[in-house]
Order: sequence, then structure tokens, then C-alpha cells
Amino acid sequence: MPRIPLAPLASLTQTRYVIHLTTGKRLVLFRLPTIEPSATSPTPKNEAEGWSYYAMEAECPHAGGPMQDSSIDIEDSAYVASCPWHAYDFNVETGESSVGIKACTFAVDVRGAVEFGDQVILEYPEDGVGLVKMEAVSERIKLKTETAASPQQTTENDATPSGPVVYLDDKATVCDWCAHILNTSNPEHKIELTAHLFSNFTAREGTSDQMEIGDGSGVTLPAIPPRDGLVDIKPGQMPRAGRGGTQKSRIMMLHALANIEQWAIDLAIDICVRFAAFRTTTAEPRGLPRAFFHDWLKVANDEAKHFSLLRTRLEEMGSYFGAIPVHHGLWESATLTGHDLRARISIIALVHEARGLDVNPMTIDKFRKAGDEESVQSLEIIHNDEITHVTTGHRWLTWICGQEQTDPVQVFRSNVQQYWVGALREPFNTEARMQAGLDERYYGNLVGYGRA
Repeated sequence: MPRIPLAPLASLTQTRYVIHLTTGKRLVLFRLPTIEPSATSPTPKNEAEGWSYYAMEAECPHAGGPMQDSSIDIEDSAYVASCPWHAYDFNVETGESSVGIKACTFAVDVRGAVEFGDQVILEYPEDGVGLVKMEAVSERIKLKTETAASPQQTTENDATPSGPVVYLDDKATVCDWCAHILNTSNPEHKIELTAHLFSNFTAREGTSDQMEIGDGSGVTLPAIPPRDGLVDIKPGQMPRAGRGGTQKSRIMMLHALANIEQWAIDLAIDICVRFAAFRTTTAEPRGLPRAFFHDWLKVANDEAKHFSLLRTRLEEMGSYFGAIPVHHGLWESATLTGHDLRARISIIALVHEARGLDVNPMTIDKFRKAGDEESVQSLEIIHNDEITHVTTGHRWLTWICGQEQTDPVQVFRSNVQQYWVGALREPFNTEARMQAGLDERYYGNLVGYGRA
């Protein structure tokens, strides 16, 4: 079997990497904690220092979803990667799936072969193939530090941390945490708490100490989540950003996107606590499974990452978040749909988020034409993540409708007609929408007649 050196073992510190090969093929390398290491059997060639390494194709064999963004679970003492688009699951070692299709997997050898200078080795079934590059998948939120703060942020509108982050104890429920985050006005504290909640929730899953969900009672939710250091105006009063040809124009565009991402954190957090006690309207009502809360906390964590990327980029360009007025139009849609989970998912995830899929490529193109590759890198991360967020909305609306034996397309269209104002207009990014599960039946020739 041909062997391709990837990188020194000691240099691999993150949980997943994208491998680019000279053939144009892309793979994902997973670095995961070893499950139940044996004290007597020889160490497998893909294990070292308490970590196991697996490689599989980067595109889901079902519909091409990005497996580098998959969620990882343990089933029957094996790791399973679930595609973020349609939740198809694959054993990362064998490629086998519960749905009958199989992903390509590749053996990894971390025993430090001398001929390759102690490199991690990929066994690949094709001669003449080499490594182009290996990229760590963006997982980290860029938290602000004192040394990173820009001079402009010494103003009265400064939104930098003004004290220590307040953490809840281990007895706090998901609902307790969500209410705490919604009531947190400092954006840096909000993103740090959001990342902590998702990390803590996922770390405790599969153990005897799972985080309790709660039912949303006994917590205080704000009518509008508070904001530090921002000037809030009506959406129609927002200054025009222009076409991205100047740095001032691009700063305004990034600032508007950062505002959207901060509200998106709150929207994903709010759906967990506001609808924690949701029950289906069936003969035997069902509550929401724990996977629902995992998925939306993952969305919130992504949105926190997105906000941190945009806030950091604004500072690199000599500005800061809070330098331009903002609006809370997204939260108005959340308030309008706060009584019905089906309506909330329809309007927030499948209209607002889906619209982002339509306009993101055009925004990225403007920044690329301006030569702003640093911003392009952040915007491309955001766009790829947001496909998975629309998928999450589609998945859970479909789950609810499946339980209630209703048509998700008709439920969606009915909610848009009731809670949206105006037509859903082109251009539509039909490819990205299809990847997320939305075909034209959902949004074609659709007009909302809700309250303006």
C-alpha cells in the first residue's frame, strides 16, 4: 500500500484536519481520544499517547456534505461521524453506515516510521499521489485579550470585558445556562460562555453525569437581550454600506454581519430554553430529544465563532464592533414566533439563515475583488457553517412534522405566509439550499402576509 507522509505527530494538536492531495481529492483526518485502550493487546498502529487517528473522505457519499464539520459520537465502542447536512452516520474506521451506504476510509500509521522521519503516515491505495497541504479545521473562538484591543476601543462605547466572566456551577441546567447567556450584555463574555456551555454539554454526553435540560420554568428571559456599548436604531435608518470597493465600505459590511452573528448566538440559545418544554401535538405527546439541544448549542457555538472572527477582523482593519449603529430586526422575528417552535424554525432558520446562503457568495466576491483575502477567509468559514445551520432547522422541522404526520413543506409555507411580510425574492442559491434540504417546493412563489 503506498504511504504518504502527512506531518510530525507532535505537530497535530487539533481534533480534525483537511488533507489536500495532488489528485484534488480531499480527506479528513480525525484525532480523537482512544476508546478503552487495552492493557494487554498490542497498540494499534493508529494510536499514540492516548489519541487515535482516522482518515476518511471529506465529502459525504450521500450528497457531498462537509465531513470535516461532522459531529462525533461513540456507538458500540466505536467513533461515528454524522454529516452536518442530513445526519448520515459513518464509522470513522470502517466507513459503514446505518443507512446502507459506505464512506471511503483510509488507514493511518502513527508509529513513527524511520524512513519518513517520524511522520504520521496515510496509507492510500493509489501510486504517485502526494500531499499538497493539510489544514486545521477552524474550531477556536478568537477571544479578546488586553493586548489585542485596538486604540479606538478606549471610548465610552468600549465593549471589552469589564470584569470576570460569571460561570454557573455544575448543577446548572441547560435552561439555566441559556438564560444566563441571554442576560449577558458583554459580547466577549457572551461568546466565552456560549463556547463553554457547548463544550461542557458535549463532554458530559454519554456519561452518567449528563447536563440536565430543565423545562424553562424558574428562569428569567429578557424581552430583548441587553447589549453593551451599542447604538440601536431602526433597520430602515441604517447607513448604506456601499459596494465594498473601499475599506470604509467593507468595515461597514463586516460590522453589519457581526451584529447579525451576535443576534444569531442569542437566537440559537433562546430556542433551547424557550421551547425546552415543547411537546408534539400527538395522541402521545413527545418532548424534544437531547439531540435537539446538542444541535442548537452547536449552532450557537458556531455563531460565537463567527462573531469573534468578524470582531477580530474589524480590529485588524482599524475599527471595532460598536463603531457603527446597529439594529435588532432579527430579534423582532424571534419575538413574533416565540409561541410556536414550528414558526420559529421556519422564519429564523429557513428564511433568515437561508437568505444568508443566497447573499454570502456575492459578499465574498466583493471582498475578493477588493483584494481583502483575510476577510474572505473568515466569510467562507461563516458561509460553510451556515449551510449546516439551515440543515439543522430543516432537520428539526421535519422531525416535528414526522411526529405529527404533517407535511413540512406546507407547515413552512403556512408559517411564512403568516409571519413574514412580502415575497421571498430571487436570487436564490439553489445549490446551497438543496445541500441544506430546501428544494424549490419550500420557497418558490411564496409571499408572506404577516404584520409589517
